[in-house]
Amino acid sequence: MVERIISFPIEQVGSGKWLTQRGNLEKLNLQAHYNTMAHCDEFVMSALISHDKMEVLMHELLVVELWKEKVFPHIIKQLAAEASTITLQLILYQETTIVNLLEVILFHREACEAIGSDCLLELTDYCYRKLVYLNTQASEDAAYKEKTAAELLDMKPEEDLREKAANMQFAIAICSLTILRYLTDYMSDLPLSVMARMLDSHDVIMALVPLVEDPPWQRKCMRSNKIVMEKYVEGKWTQVQPQDRFKLNKPDAQLWLALYNLIVDTRCRIKYKYNSFRRDQVLKLRRHLNDVLLDQLHILKDLKWAVEELVLQVAPSNAETKAGRLIIEQVPELREKLASHRNWKNIAHMQLETVFSREMDPTAQQQQAQELLQMFQFGEMMEQPTCAVCGKVAMQRCSRCKTEWYCGRDCQVSVWKTHKKACDILTGNLEK
Repeated sequence: MVERIISFPIEQVGSGKWLTQRGNLEKLNLQAHYNTMAHCDEFVMSALISHDKMEVLMHELLVVELWKEKVFPHIIKQLAAEASTITLQLILYQETTIVNLLEVILFHREACEAIGSDCLLELTDYCYRKLVYLNTQASEDAAYKEKTAAELLDMKPEEDLREKAANMQFAIAICSLTILRYLTDYMSDLPLSVMARMLDSHDVIMALVPLVEDPPWQRKCMRSNKIVMEKYVEGKWTQVQPQDRFKLNKPDAQLWLALYNLIVDTRCRIKYKYNSFRRDQVLKLRRHLNDVLLDQLHILKDLKWAVEELVLQVAPSNAETKAGRLIIEQVPELREKLASHRNWKNIAHMQLETVFSREMDPTAQQQQAQELLQMFQFGEMMEQPTCAVCGKVAMQRCSRCKTEWYCGRDCQVSVWKTHKKACDILTGNLEK
């Protein structure tokens, strides 16, 4: 399945082959999440790395992001009026699928290191675009909109599609915050251009600090004539009890850990020059670095000290901050190449006549519905490896060749003499 993942041009988004690959990516995403929850071997990540598919994933992520930005606005009115919008919703959900998959596998250092420098810069830019969204549009998209039964019935199909797309965009941005934190975790092992892109080109620290002040993943709304607080937890809004108001949830933790990495890390401190504006912004963190927070994330004690040190520093002028900065920098080109010299209206018109024309056919609608149902049958997705000896569910595999699976040490030892010859050959080939 991993070997068959390929790059598609924007014009083929939604085509039959693209939808087949979309289904395979969904299966890989579900399997990767299951492996993580079950503490199984991360064979999905290993396969993506060994088959050099990390950069293909990045390409597909940028393609669907551009499609949603440039093509979707031209076709939403026509498609919203159709009885079935399965293909459109699958396309819209593709970005969520890929980001969720990256969120799982980029937890591992080797996955980050397996991405080329150009794609790492593209990923950095992608995460920054989502930070901009979290600081601007996210609060409006996340605001609680209570609708009566009559209002729900009167909702136009186009309005419904736009609302679903906004909800997806919010979920994607939350996942991107986690990916950004992973990039900052492994900054020392990534190309220097990634650090330069974060600190110089985008000034990510200044994009993160406002999220501490006003996190869009928290909201107040009226429930049963009572104002309650809700937090975005594991993809849904959950009411927070008064005693848990200051308890960190996942986005809070990822935000603070990213700030910790960028402010405390020695290389980042050397690279990042504070002027008066930057210093004033970072000093806003002081009132949040209280005992309640530090008890939950002890590592932030070092961040508190780093922020306190800024109080004693004399901020240099803007001219001094810019002096001596490296002028040459590596610039990502993939997204620019994908977006340049394209007539988006023509692409939208072409896809309406080809990709989305199948939505009119009742037989095609039924087939799509069946494929969608099969895709999300959880039991079929979660295929665990079986033991090479007894056939039981396997939880570990040979640490040398990583090809044979076993349910435990007893089975592995029982066939070691037989497996050793093949294992030596495989590891010898890998070493060569």
